[in-house]
Amino acid sequence: MRHPLIRTLGPLALTLALALPAAAAGMSAFVPKAEYPGFSDVSETAWYAADVEKAVELGLMKGKGNGTFDPEGTLTVAEAVTMAVQVHAAYTGGNFAAGGDPWYENAVDYALENGLLLRGEYSDYTAPATRADMAGLFAYALPPEELPRINRVAGIPDVDAATPCASAIYLLYNAGVLAGTDSGMFQPEDTINRASAAAILNRLALPESRVDLEMDAPAAGNTVESPDGAFRLTVGAGEQLGAAAEGVYEVTYSDENGTLGLLSQAKGEESAATLEDFAVSRLAARRDALGGLELLEQPDVVLFRGLPAVFYRYQAEETVYTVFCVENSGFYVELTLSHAAGTGADAAYARLLETAYTLDLAL
Repeated sequence: MRHPLIRTLGPLALTLALALPAAAAGMSAFVPKAEYPGFSDVSETAWYAADVEKAVELGLMKGKGNGTFDPEGTLTVAEAVTMAVQVHAAYTGGNFAAGGDPWYENAVDYALENGLLLRGEYSDYTAPATRADMAGLFAYALPPEELPRINRVAGIPDVDAATPCASAIYLLYNAGVLAGTDSGMFQPEDTINRASAAAILNRLALPESRVDLEMDAPAAGNTVESPDGAFRLTVGAGEQLGAAAEGVYEVTYSDENGTLGLLSQAKGEESAATLEDFAVSRLAARRDALGGLELLEQPDVVLFRGLPAVFYRYQAEETVYTVFCVENSGFYVELTLSHAAGTGADAAYARLLETAYTLDLAL
C-alpha cells in the first residue's frame, strides 16, 4: 500500500501545480462523449440513475455486458485504476486506449508510467478495491489545483495518519469529492459498489457536482488556535507554549514522544512570495543557526492532510526533525516534529504524527 502520509507530487524545483503537456484539454475535456444506452438493472428512480448515466456519457464508465451495469457490484482495483486513468488521460490529453490482456493491462501500464500507481503496489488487480484504494487512485488523476478546498474539514473520525491514503482522502473531502456517511465516517477499509463509484467519479470530473460539508468542529481534546486563524491543533495533556510576533504566531507542544512545533506567517513578506520561498528561507535559517545542515531526506513536494506541502528531514546532534511547510489561504504554516534519534525513534515519530493529524488548517 501507499505510504499513509506522503506521496510525491513533483520535484521541489517545479511549481506545486503538475506540469501539463501542451495538448492538455484540462477540465473542459469532461463533456459527453457517448450516448447513454440505458441498463436493465438501473431503474430510472434509483438514487444513482443520474450518476450512472452521466459517468457513461462522459466515457468514464461502461456497462458489464448483456445490457447491465451491475450497480451493486463491488468495484475492483482494475476498475478503479481504469477510471482514474480515463480521468487523467482526458485531462492531460494523454495517449490511452483501453484494452490489453488481461483487459486492464493498458490501464495499469498507463497508471505506472504516469505516477497513478506505484510498481508492485497491488498483487491482484481483480481483488475488491477498498474505499481508501479508490481515494488514493482518484486523488492523483487530477493535479492539486483542480481539487481546490471548498470545505474546512477539521477531522474525519475514522481517518488518521496510519490510514492508507490518508492525505488523499483528506484532499478529496476538502474538495467536496468525498462526503462519507451521515456521521462523517469514511470507512476506508470497506469495499465500494459501482453505483457509488459513479457518483464520486462525477464529482471528480465535474466541479459543479462537488458537495459542501459541515465538518469544521475540532476533535475532542484541548484545542490551541492561533490568533491569526491560520490553524487549530487538538492536543492531549502535554505542555503548550504560544508566542506571538508581528505577522507570525508560534505554538510548541511537548509530551513524552517529543515536540511538535507550529509557526504561521502571513503572506506578503518579501522572503515568502511563494511556498517554496517560505520553505527555503526557513531551511536556510536553520542551516545558518546550526552552522550547516545534513539532510536525512531532501526537500520534496508531498501531500499533508490533503494539502501540497514542502517536506524534508534533518538531524541535529541526537534529535531528528521532520518539517512540513504548507500554504494555507493567507498564511504559510510550518509544522515541525522532533524526537530523539536511535531506539524507539520510529514509534515516537508515529505518535507525534497522530497528534499532527489533528492539525486543522483554516480556509
